[in-house]
Amino acid sequence: MAVKIDKGIVFILGCSHPKMAHILDAGSQFGKAYAIIGGLHGFREYDLFKDLELICPTHCTQHKAEIGSLYPDKYIEGGVGRIIDF
Repeated sequence: MAVKIDKGIVFILGCSHPKMAHILDAGSQFGKAYAIIGGLHGFREYDLFKDLELICPTHCTQHKAEIGSLYPDKYIEGGVGRIIDF
């Protein structure tokens, strides 16, 4: 799901099986990609996140530590009950 907010497009994802590049391309038709929230499964194309402002991986994401170390200023640990203010 892509949600348009004042700051850009927020992507709320399941397990990202359609490939992150396809998801970002499709949603970016509606504005600048701002944030990713959700399951990233085995995603490893970390450079696709360089222009995002917020990265919040959840449940099935296998490489949370790598994403967090590459993007410490953008990374928020996700999970049940997490509230994110934009």
